[in-house]
Amino acid sequence: MNRFLNIIIILAVLGVAGWLKMPYEQKLSKELHARKLVPPSLSLKDRTRLKQKAFVATYGSLRPTIAAFMSVRTTRYHSDQEWDKIENSFEEIVLLDPYNFYYWDMASWHMASNAAVDKQDDDSLTEVGKQRVFKEYIQKGRDILDQAVKVNPDEWKFYDLKARLLSNRYRNPDYAAAVETYRNILELPDLPEVVQVVTELKILFCMQHLPKRHQESYDFALELHHRSSQYRVPTVENEILIGQNHPLNKVSQRMTLAEIYGSDKEAYKTLRIKWQRRKLGQKPYGVKQAIEELENKLRVPQQKRVFPHKPLFMK
Repeated sequence: MNRFLNIIIILAVLGVAGWLKMPYEQKLSKELHARKLVPPSLSLKDRTRLKQKAFVATYGSLRPTIAAFMSVRTTRYHSDQEWDKIENSFEEIVLLDPYNFYYWDMASWHMASNAAVDKQDDDSLTEVGKQRVFKEYIQKGRDILDQAVKVNPDEWKFYDLKARLLSNRYRNPDYAAAVETYRNILELPDLPEVVQVVTELKILFCMQHLPKRHQESYDFALELHHRSSQYRVPTVENEILIGQNHPLNKVSQRMTLAEIYGSDKEAYKTLRIKWQRRKLGQKPYGVKQAIEELENKLRVPQQKRVFPHKPLFMK
């Protein structure tokens, strides 16, 4: 009888203790979810997609571990170029550990880079078929990053990853979409200053690949140049020179080469590089003329000039 009574008392104490701890545990659980220290609860649809791993959904602390094991297994699929298996695996991995930047990065990289390039070398496809499948896998990579941003709307790294893929000139770039994605970063609260500066420079870089936005690109570069010395880099400086020489631009303030680049020597050094890369981005209005002017002004030897003088006659 005493033993039975002791059991009842122990159960009662445990029940009361559990009841008293429940509000604290619920509060702690909410805080851990808010800080993204544990994965979010899965919907019934997501549990169904996980198939035999569905039981893990009830144990949040186990899900990142299972995701890590699955990620290791994809290396074998990569070696065998089994892109469908990689795609299916990462669909489950990002469900298990959706806050892990690495998994989203790897998933999009496999689709938009590895699989896309592999299909370009597939001799079973026609040239038209190769290009079609190439673009399809790039789109799969973009779709993955769209979902990453949706799941992690407050994390600038996911927007940056998406915009970098959109602006990759080897991956069917969409510079207009990249500009808008980078601008989404600037709208996030508590953004580190260095991230803001780099993001605005990336916006300008993308706009330089959009010929119809030449005025906007020039105005933005001018505004950045005047805002802070942090923005006085070749991307901004070259855009000011090209912008103020663009035949269709309204020039609000024409600047000298020394004002744009800091000195004539810096201007010459930067513009030589720009001329070598003139086929990338916008048409280099005014660059050739500026280089010729500087070579004369700085008395650059003929053998070192980008545009040496041609002899008037031959002996």
